[in-house]
Amino acid sequence: MSTFIPQGMGWIPDLPDARDFTCTHDAVVPLLRRLKKSRRKEPDEVDLRGESEIDYFTLTENQGPLNCSTSHAVLSLVEYYERRIRGQTFEGSIRFLYKVTRNHIQKRPHARGDTGADLRTTLKMLTHFGVPPTEHCPYDVSDYDEEPSAFLYRLAKPFPGLHYLRLDQPNQNGEKTWRILKSFLAAGFPVVFGFPVPSSLTAADIIPFRPDLDSIRGGQAVVAVGYRLNHLGRGKDAVLIRSSWGSEWGDNGNGWLPAAYLHKQLARDFWTLVCEQWLDPQELSLPKEI
Repeated sequence: MSTFIPQGMGWIPDLPDARDFTCTHDAVVPLLRRLKKSRRKEPDEVDLRGESEIDYFTLTENQGPLNCSTSHAVLSLVEYYERRIRGQTFEGSIRFLYKVTRNHIQKRPHARGDTGADLRTTLKMLTHFGVPPTEHCPYDVSDYDEEPSAFLYRLAKPFPGLHYLRLDQPNQNGEKTWRILKSFLAAGFPVVFGFPVPSSLTAADIIPFRPDLDSIRGGQAVVAVGYRLNHLGRGKDAVLIRSSWGSEWGDNGNGWLPAAYLHKQLARDFWTLVCEQWLDPQELSLPKEI
């Protein structure tokens, strides 16, 4: 199969920050403890895309040439929780979130340039500003530098009590990150993260793992929506991911990332969202690794 070259990517790794909320943070533990641990053994396979003909995500989008994969990934989390927990379809404006994130990164309004972004700042801007519906600020690659109007800031949907929670802590080995990721996915929490895109990437739904052979095209932020043990062979597990390269990549925009990317700490910056209004014990459970 021929090489697949994404038009845009845009994930910038987070800088270390001791202020990151983790699953043991005092502000997070009481919220998560509202959920119950499942008595069942952690499954060999998880798929959070939907069940019983109910989809928890809309169709995968194509970011095109813009380096805004972090905004796509973060707003996919919001979409999931709104659809699964509240039974509502809410598609937030990617263009708005990407713009306010770049303004913050560059420490000035009217920031210019398709620079990409890190996940932490993208999540921070979501909690600070909220996000307006996409129909009021549609995705348009030609207008990505246009400053949002005051009307859009007022229209932005807030998420009271929203926390962004980091799963991979400093000096944490990749095997532990893999265990924590599996436990959150099994409990119903999708997770955003970034990984280096290899030069051998094709349109197939399995991303190659050849770190000694491949060069790196750039960094891409995606959503982990499941996993499957031994998917790539005995002892070779994989993460089910939702990307923003459109339906032409993978299985309608979904694919598999070898868990070796986590074991070797090539994939990093794993985050999920915790919010009071989304903590429904009928839909989510307490991750076993907490």
